Amino acid sequence: MPPKLSGDDTIGYLVQIDGQLRGPFHLEGLESLAYLGQLTPDSLIRRESEPEFTAIKTTPLLATLFPKYIERTAPAAWGKPGAPATATATAPSRNPLGFGTAKFERVNSAPDVGQKVDVTTMLNEVRQMERDAGLDEVKPERFRVSRRTRDFWIMLIAGNALLLGGGIAMQSLTSLVFAIGGMGLFTFGLLWSMYGVMDRY
Repeated sequence: MPPKLSGDDTIGYLVQIDGQLRGPFHLEGLESLAYLGQLTPDSLIRRESEPEFTAIKTTPLLATLFPKYIERTAPAAWGKPGAPATATATAPSRNPLGFGTAKFERVNSAPDVGQKVDVTTMLNEVRQMERDAGLDEVKPERFRVSRRTRDFWIMLIAGNALLLGGGIAMQSLTSLVFAIGGMGLFTFGLLWSMYGVMDRY
């Protein structure tokens, strides 16, 4: 029978510490040993008048020596809500209502290895569909005169015609010679400015 806590300070207790029998100790001595860490809830103790040792955690001395001790129990010893946990309690059933077991099909299955994708074949099929729809025909390029060339000929003809007309209108050989010289200078200057200085537009 575990030793009962008594208010008599003359009662001595024997304890086993590191395999050695020590004591007798009064209650204050046991409190000092517990404070120093030499006693644990699993330490064996008995009264001087009792022959058998028992663990402190199974005696009323536990609340006095270790007031903050909380007994840890395994989940298998836990009882149902509202019922006290006991050491002999069995684990609660995970299916108390007896429902059947649900079966699930494998959703995330590995994809089957299919044929390799041939990009060249796909592109050829797209090109063929474009040809059938008339969208892949190559349009022949027409010869187009650039705007710079067109502007050059317009200014060349207009400028030379103006100079030549002015020389003829003077009705003088000197004026005609100067007009021909002016046409040469105008043509050279127009060529240099249009094709030497300006970019194509």
